[in-house]
Amino acid sequence: MIEKPWFVDKIEFDQGKGRLDITIDFERGSMFLFEDKSLSINGYFKAYNTTEKTWRHLNFFQYECYLHARIPRIDAGNGVIRQVKAPWEGLSNGFTLLFESFMLELVKLMPVHQVSGLLGVPDQKIWRTTKMYTDIARMKADYSMVKEVGIDETAARRGHDYVRLFVDLEERKTIFITEGRSNETVKRFCEDL
Repeated sequence: MIEKPWFVDKIEFDQGKGRLDITIDFERGSMFLFEDKSLSINGYFKAYNTTEKTWRHLNFFQYECYLHARIPRIDAGNGVIRQVKAPWEGLSNGFTLLFESFMLELVKLMPVHQVSGLLGVPDQKIWRTTKMYTDIARMKADYSMVKEVGIDETAARRGHDYVRLFVDLEERKTIFITEGRSNETVKRFCEDL
């Protein structure tokens, strides 16, 4: 849902290209919230200038959908110019939050190469987005209640490339994966934990 000061300015549909383009704009004179704890900036600012951006959004039926918008840059004072984050923007450059969410749900169920073919997105971009969200989830994960850990190993590929998995036995979920099968893998797990 698009909320003020944002509004849908234009919708273009090209059936031949299989594409829906939605242009979003903001009301003239709008103020935008910007926070940056590292610079002690917190407040509402007017647009200093704008940058054109495009995001891949969820498909509209079988048609690819793209959002386009002028994204404001604000002058926070003392020479600090920063770009405002659009409310629909995901972590990965060029995707909306909803598109990333859908993509991550697919990655849970099928190989990345299949997701790539289905969505028309390069494998590398899917891997990069998955890693960003995995890193965030791992930073927020709390393993302080883990009491029993199971260790298993499996061949990552044909030959002798092994992967060791560390599992919380009570919750029945994998909490760490690393390459190899030596005692170094246990050391890496302990450091990570």
